[in-house]
Amino acid sequence: MKSRLCFGNIGWVFVLMVFLLASCSTTPAVRYYTLNPFSEMQPDISQPVSGDTLAIAVGPVEFPKFLDRPQIVTRKSQHRVAVSEFHRWAGSFSEDFLRVLAKNISMLLPADRVAAYPWTDQFSPTYSIQMIVDQFDGRFGGDVVLNVTWSLWNQRDTNQAIFKHTRIKEPVSARDYDALVAAQSRAIGTLSRAIVEEIERVSNRD
Repeated sequence: MKSRLCFGNIGWVFVLMVFLLASCSTTPAVRYYTLNPFSEMQPDISQPVSGDTLAIAVGPVEFPKFLDRPQIVTRKSQHRVAVSEFHRWAGSFSEDFLRVLAKNISMLLPADRVAAYPWTDQFSPTYSIQMIVDQFDGRFGGDVVLNVTWSLWNQRDTNQAIFKHTRIKEPVSARDYDALVAAQSRAIGTLSRAIVEEIERVSNRD
């Protein structure tokens, strides 16, 4: 009798192990994403603005802690977000944002020098851009919202600065992460153009 009970217990353990292994085998694979500058998402960008004697320093950029994480964050409601364990940034979200922003600005001001934070001591900027990101997330089937406060500093006169608040909305074309990240890339592109327009306006005035 004891022998039968023993074999019965072993049988249940075996079934449980098979079930657990099957569950593990169906775990979704993690997918990784990057933001993209103009060159990879808009090959037909418009004519760059003028300017041939500027050195532009981009950064630092501050992000809320709940956004600056490996997992992609989506908006569920005004007060609720979702964090995906299986859809992640390939690197640092804040660093990727800064990289794309600097690249876009360099494409819009091709004759000028552009460096992302931190830059070397040998780089002497004409203007520097500092930024605080208040919101940068989106809803599937809705919009990506980029809400930032940024400042443009004249490095020739550190007391001279312009402060701006920019809110950008980009539609998410599909209910998936590829569409969400593409919309985020477009939002950075729109922000880049707004910054360059301000640089052009200020540099023509100075």
